[in-house]
Amino acid sequence: MRLTPLEIRQHKFGSAMRGFDRGEVVAFLDTVVADFEDVVRENAQLRREAERLARELDAYRGREKTIQDTLTTAQSLVEQLKRTAIKESESIVIDAELRAEKLLVEARERRAQLEGEIREQRALRQRLEGDLRRTLESYGKLVDAFAASELEDGE
Repeated sequence: MRLTPLEIRQHKFGSAMRGFDRGEVVAFLDTVVADFEDVVRENAQLRREAERLARELDAYRGREKTIQDTLTTAQSLVEQLKRTAIKESESIVIDAELRAEKLLVEARERRAQLEGEIREQRALRQRLEGDLRRTLESYGKLVDAFAASELEDGE
């Protein structure tokens, strides 16, 4: 059974012949009541404090859960970004290799084309040199023929 300070105050003891000193009992009960009231007040205050701390703890747990969820989301996002970056870099490398291969093929084709043009130009040069030599030889023969005919005419 729990007693309240009021119940302690209002409690009446029976009287006996050789009983306790009534003034001393009343003074002692007053002291007990005062101490008990202090304990009850402190207990109520501690309960309020415990409830406040429990609410704060719940709030902190909620924040902790939010932070953990945020961290989990951030980690997932980082992993996803890494995977995306790796895929993009692989794609860029593949594209670069394909472009490089295409450039090499084009360069080889251009080289073959230029080598063909060089051969054609050399062949044309040789034909032109031959034609020029024949023309010069013809002119030389004509000059010789004119010189011989002048000698014959002049004799």
